[in-house]
Amino acid sequence: MVSKVSLIFTFIILGALAGCQKAENMKNISQISIISESGTILPELQWHEEFILQPDSIIFKRSGNTDASNINNGSWQVPFEPAALSALFQTLEQIDLSKINRIEPLDQPDGGGSQYFTFTFSADRSWSLDFNPGVTYTHGEWITQPLQDFINKLQLPAEAANRYK
Repeated sequence: MVSKVSLIFTFIILGALAGCQKAENMKNISQISIISESGTILPELQWHEEFILQPDSIIFKRSGNTDASNINNGSWQVPFEPAALSALFQTLEQIDLSKINRIEPLDQPDGGGSQYFTFTFSADRSWSLDFNPGVTYTHGEWITQPLQDFINKLQLPAEAANRYK
């Protein structure tokens, strides 16, 4: 009987330690991806845009969803202030992600665009907010507001400024 109790106690301790390690690994963000997609509009006007933020670079990508697209396709390096990017990463690493919960709509709307925020951590783990039409998150603004404020201050390269050709 003592060996079964010891075994159970060992598993409880190992589970607690594994949980602590996971929480620590979820603090070192190595990349942030912000993806926006058009909703239901004409196929030649549909777009996919992505900001990829890493501690030392920002890339903006845009593509159309069809071969006959009117979208200004490309991938561009975006100039940024290193101190501001570092502060953004530090701010987001302090957020308790366990307090952010998805809320599904009672009746999913037809159409509408989507937006996705994905954190990749140094431990090769990821976490995301997927804003499909009608979806919200409790405390989602803890993530979305600092990111949107930062993105809005960026100056895209001239060739990337226009979404359409």
